[in-house]
Amino acid sequence: MKVEFKKVPTTGIHFETSLDEIRFFGEALKIGKTMVRCTGQLEGTLPHLCDRCGENFELTVNERVEVFAQEGLYEDQEGEELLNIIEFFDGSIDLDSILQSEIEAFKSDYHYCGQCEQLKGE
Repeated sequence: MKVEFKKVPTTGIHFETSLDEIRFFGEALKIGKTMVRCTGQLEGTLPHLCDRCGENFELTVNERVEVFAQEGLYEDQEGEELLNIIEFFDGSIDLDSILQSEIEAFKSDYHYCGQCEQLKGE
């Protein structure tokens, strides 16, 4: 799902997209001439390998997300440094790309199956 930068109002618009069993929904709000803040929620399940035993299991995702979409190159202003910025160069925000990026960031953490989660607490 793509949204044109120029169509995102300062009052915000609702968005929703999904990839496999993960749904990403929330609000996109223009906060500057070339910047949009996307806040929302990731919900669903992902197939994942346990980081301890290597067994397949379903990983439940329920995460709050805040990402800034920049039209063109981002240059920090007056010492303000944002770390969660995604730059777009075609005049639109690709929400599917943001979703994929957030899924990969979530998966990069350590996740344990139910059995290993119990062992971790002992």
